[in-house]
Amino acid sequence: MIIQSLCRYYDILAKDENANIPKLGYSSAKVSFALVISPDGALSYIIDLRSDDKKPKPKDMEVPIQKSRSSGVFSYFVCENAKYVFGVEKVKKSEFEKKFSLNSKNSTDYYKILEENDKEVTLVHQRSRECFEAFKTLHHSILDGLNDQEVRGFLSFLDGWNPEEFLENPKTREYKDDILAGGNCVFECNGNFLHEKSAVRNAWETYSQNETGSTFAQCLISGKVEPVAKIHQKIKGVVGAQSAGASIVSFNNDAFCSYGKEQSFNSPISESAMFKYTTALNHLLSSPSNRIRIADTTVVFWAETSEKFCEKSCEELVKFFFDPPEPEKKEEKNVEGSRVQDITTVKEIEEILNKVRIGKKVNQEDIGTDPETNFYILGLSPNNARLAVRFWYVASIGSLIEKVARHHLDMEVIRDDYGPRYVSVYRLLNETVPQSSDKKTVSPLLGGLILRSILTDTGYPISLYSAILSRVKVDGSINFVRAGFIKAYLLRLSRAGLSNLSQDLITMSLNEESSSVPYRLGRLFAALEKAQNDTNREMKSTINSKYFSSASSTPAVVFPVLLKLAQHHIAKSEWGFRSNQLIEQILEGVDEFPAYLNLEDQGMFMLGYYHQRKAFFTKKEVPSNKEVPL
Repeated sequence: MIIQSLCRYYDILAKDENANIPKLGYSSAKVSFALVISPDGALSYIIDLRSDDKKPKPKDMEVPIQKSRSSGVFSYFVCENAKYVFGVEKVKKSEFEKKFSLNSKNSTDYYKILEENDKEVTLVHQRSRECFEAFKTLHHSILDGLNDQEVRGFLSFLDGWNPEEFLENPKTREYKDDILAGGNCVFECNGNFLHEKSAVRNAWETYSQNETGSTFAQCLISGKVEPVAKIHQKIKGVVGAQSAGASIVSFNNDAFCSYGKEQSFNSPISESAMFKYTTALNHLLSSPSNRIRIADTTVVFWAETSEKFCEKSCEELVKFFFDPPEPEKKEEKNVEGSRVQDITTVKEIEEILNKVRIGKKVNQEDIGTDPETNFYILGLSPNNARLAVRFWYVASIGSLIEKVARHHLDMEVIRDDYGPRYVSVYRLLNETVPQSSDKKTVSPLLGGLILRSILTDTGYPISLYSAILSRVKVDGSINFVRAGFIKAYLLRLSRAGLSNLSQDLITMSLNEESSSVPYRLGRLFAALEKAQNDTNREMKSTINSKYFSSASSTPAVVFPVLLKLAQHHIAKSEWGFRSNQLIEQILEGVDEFPAYLNLEDQGMFMLGYYHQRKAFFTKKEVPSNKEVPL
């Protein structure tokens, strides 16, 4: 199902001229240098194709497909690294002594040192020469039949090149360090890139179609009898996976094989289907509009449509729901490229939220495409050299947006003016780890659980709720993100009929009429804390640091002590009368202090504490005395 959906998405992208997606038989590669070859086969000069940034970046180019290769010698066509193009390699001194020393058991039959220093050795050895010979043989087998002056000049360069003369050539010596660092090289002849010439591309496509050794079988995706892909292309861009890429479909153990089949022949997928799904998935992973990160999981999503909405795709709208940008900080107002909330998108989101709040359906004008359009969400996480599928979700775009909007509505809580209007899933999960920690490692299970709750509009995971409560107790503080999730968790629990709490008691801001005892006790703790602070604003340690955790769990033990202590603070404070009045008002709904509060009650306690603290610092609107003209 996943591969079929990705193949269909590739077909959609292939029809879009702006998609910049490679066609069958080609792939995107990062190219660092262009080697300019003269008609007589000489290396005229080298062009650096990298960007002018502080850290130069290679140029993305469409080249003949570069299939995944193992430890064996396997050459790519007209785009390769220095080891294959020049037959030269640079290794660390320690690696050289281990592999190439005469005293080493692993020493090769031949090597020649071209240059060395205390750290690195540049050399030609048996393996690097084999790579060069494979590169030369491949190009002769494909291009020998072409009657083209530029191609003949390129082949002459290969025939006349001697790896041992790498540093004797002034052009290669000038760029030796950058070239040997591993970047790809392409070839330019008479002002044209060799890999872009129609004659060369035709020769490559003919060679690819007639490549020997193909195994034919019925493709699991198309149902047709076609050449089966033995090795699938690597998937790049998954956070935590190998930088060279990892595989979704891969077999390397006899225990996974059956009926004498090896490698990917155990799950027969044709070369064309393999190319489509790997190309589409790599395209999604490279697109910021189609990718977010949740804990250790990289999430990609796409709609089965090419329609645009106000210069934005519906994928960008969904990404805003899942990963809204942080608001601009005051000191970053004039910083170019700072990540700020787009006013137009925020307005669109608010209109959708208002519709969902009153129970209206999201229509095509709201999202720019048919609400019944299929939408896909795929979660991938690293697993050694492979990728694990964490979750796979399919729904209509309209249904998905309504469910994600419901999540944000449930999370609504009174907040600071400088806080983000909408909370990303990534930030919510970060609230489960210490904020002072440099390395924030979120439980990998929580990401999938919270996303499943959002996408299915069901109760949130109790493991995440417990983790948030624990952090509030340990830190002695609760921010709008934690308060918002506590409210959302309790709200969904009540909505599902799994709690004795009424939905009316779970509010966005302070509810002075609430009859919930835990909620009132949270308010009471905030009032007692303020009474203490009023006596000494510079006090470093308050009752919060010592009593908050126990007060939210065993109030009967703690509150009698706190009320007695508060009388000393109230007597010293010039606002003591107000504090005393608030404490009496809160206690009117409390007949006795409970001996123990369960997890739900602890959440209500923290919500009451948060609401009361926000009310202390919220300015009340003063009615104007000015006459309003009729």
